Amino acid sequence: MDFSGKTVAYFGTGDQLGYADNFMDAVGILEAKISARGGKTIGYWSTDGYDFTESKAVKNGKFVGLAVDEDNQSELTDERIKVWVAQIKQEFA
Repeated sequence: MDFSGKTVAYFGTGDQLGYADNFMDAVGILEAKISARGGKTIGYWSTDGYDFTESKAVKNGKFVGLAVDEDNQSELTDERIKVWVAQIKQEFA
């Protein structure tokens, strides 16, 4: 499938403590496949405030999309979503 000219924003859920060695990997794998087929990624998200060892979703020091951890940081989810959606709106405009 050709994703040329398509803009994509990613988000996913995970458990950064229980799966510290592969936190958010599925999002990273998906983003790599779509980017390789011409897709443009928006919505990169800081890794600050997360506690994990490794992730395929980290590119150039940031997550390729919003990382949500309802198991360990559910109190941060609503604000993260609010900020991320506003960021995407700006990037997509």
